[in-house]
Amino acid sequence: MSLPEETLLARYAYSQALSRSTALSALEVSLDEYLNSMAQLPQSLMKTGKPGMGRTALIKKLGELMKFRQGLNLNRENFSDVPDFYWAEPELERLFNSMSDALDVKERTTSVNDKITYASEAQSVLRQLLTESSTHSMELIIIALIAVEVVIALIRDGPELWEMVAGKDERKYADDKGDLVLS
Repeated sequence: MSLPEETLLARYAYSQALSRSTALSALEVSLDEYLNSMAQLPQSLMKTGKPGMGRTALIKKLGELMKFRQGLNLNRENFSDVPDFYWAEPELERLFNSMSDALDVKERTTSVNDKITYASEAQSVLRQLLTESSTHSMELIIIALIAVEVVIALIRDGPELWEMVAGKDERKYADDKGDLVLS
């Protein structure tokens, strides 16, 4: 069975719209798996006050999220634009757009972008929490280092300082009695 040659470009437009929808579907499934892997974070924060995920794991998840956004919007064939091929063929562009509309490609793309935005905002909060906790740890380390430096200075210069302070008091006390004390 052979199909008429006149319908070749129309079939191409339909098949390209179908392939775009299929690629979007695969991206939607991957994003749902990603969101499911991150679903425990709010519960963990609520129960323990900690994200339950280290800095490296969080950065990897952020990279994965960026990959989703790139795959959706920045790849060679993103989901929101009509391919250049159809600009010169208004009838084919109409066929492509009608098939894309029937498959809700634009609405699904918007939905995926919204999910990515939500996940990005959640990760931004987690990054801030990790940064805050590491900043707090660094502050404690700096305070401990200053305390160690003070202790070392007291050990090294303490006797000399004590002599200076105690010696002045003894000299002052002796001067008040009228006796002259030489050091």
